[in-house]
Amino acid sequence: MTDPHPFQDLASVDALLKDALGPYRRVVLAVSGGVDSMALMALVARWVKAGLAPNGLIIDVATVDHGLRAEAAREADWVAEQARAAGFAHATLVWRAEKPLASVQERAREARYALLVAHARAVGAGAVVTAHTSDDQAETFLMRLGRGSGLDGLAGMASVRALLPDGSVELVRPLLGVPKAAAAAVLRESGGTWLEDPSNDRSEFERVRLRQAAAHLSALGLSNDKLALSARRLARARVALDTMTEERIETLVALNSGVFASFSREAWRGEPAEVRIRILARLLGAFGGAAKPARLSQVEALEAAMTRDDRPMAQTLGGCIVSQGRTTLRLYREPPPVAAPPVPLEVGQEILWDWRFRIRYEPGVGEGDGEGDAPDAPVVVRALGLAAYATLRDKFRLNDRPPARAAAGLPAIWSADRIIAVPPLADRLPSDARFSAEFIGLKRKVR
Repeated sequence: MTDPHPFQDLASVDALLKDALGPYRRVVLAVSGGVDSMALMALVARWVKAGLAPNGLIIDVATVDHGLRAEAAREADWVAEQARAAGFAHATLVWRAEKPLASVQERAREARYALLVAHARAVGAGAVVTAHTSDDQAETFLMRLGRGSGLDGLAGMASVRALLPDGSVELVRPLLGVPKAAAAAVLRESGGTWLEDPSNDRSEFERVRLRQAAAHLSALGLSNDKLALSARRLARARVALDTMTEERIETLVALNSGVFASFSREAWRGEPAEVRIRILARLLGAFGGAAKPARLSQVEALEAAMTRDDRPMAQTLGGCIVSQGRTTLRLYREPPPVAAPPVPLEVGQEILWDWRFRIRYEPGVGEGDGEGDAPDAPVVVRALGLAAYATLRDKFRLNDRPPARAAAGLPAIWSADRIIAVPPLADRLPSDARFSAEFIGLKRKVR
């Protein structure tokens, strides 16, 4: 979109916002006070005032105070006033942690999203809405190009992506196809104002240097609109490859209720190299849970080693163990080196565990075969562990034991030192039927 005035009529505003915000019952607009976010709030306010917003949609505004500048608190107060004047509830979210000495923008970005997600969950919102524009998309493209990113990186920011692995909170970018000039025009024409962030002039930041070079790049044919167009076309290719990868995983891979993935080495090697890499990356992300994700270069190196070497082998990557047998490949969560703190679980409660399983304690469900006695202490969820798994081995059906290290990393229900259930193994072990585990790793998708 190159028209600097794309919002001349309510129909165009409605078309943009209804598609982006319509699927949610409640959303949080992330408004910093800058031109883009203030334009977003102005557009949403105009949409709501015209009676075009879906009936019942609740819209909140939140501002993050990173505590990096003395003026930040005052600026957040100003945004709060603007939000209330527009008819929206406002919350200021303060980053109170010790501030980093290096990679300040990266750490601040991580903190910002963590605060926004926590706030969205607290108010019951399904989406955090940001004002990223096509200019931001072009800058992201160039930054990732400079790092040698592959297709996924160069496809840029997605218009919608999950902020939590179970998809309960999503990030929505309705202005991603709109140039920054259009955002400024929205405010100018409505008489609105915005704040200027002094960090936008600090040339030590990569994104600032790219903005300063924008005129020169445009003269070379690398204008923001053309770069954003390339990102959109690459995103289209990414969607096609993602769809193919999902189909191949469904055909080739046994997920074993999230205990471990197993697939034929010969069938996997028969796929194109890009699909092999994507299958590995998708499974590593699904089974690696909350572990630090593997880099593309690491996945490429693993794929190369597995295709050139016919010998059995095992490697760790992305929080997973990947083992290659003579005929079968297996991938599963690496047992944690240090036991994570137990997570309390109450009757009727549902928790997200290690970004892999949704665990639920159902009230009033019948007990399992000898394992369902009423707990005599508070129930907690923690990893099964190798030692506890060894005590359960004789209870498995013949030839039905999962790899020991795969089982060790599974969530188990404990009451004091007694194992009540291992929900992911409910089809293999006697287990208390009140406890269930849904593997959600592969449900994490980008739209």
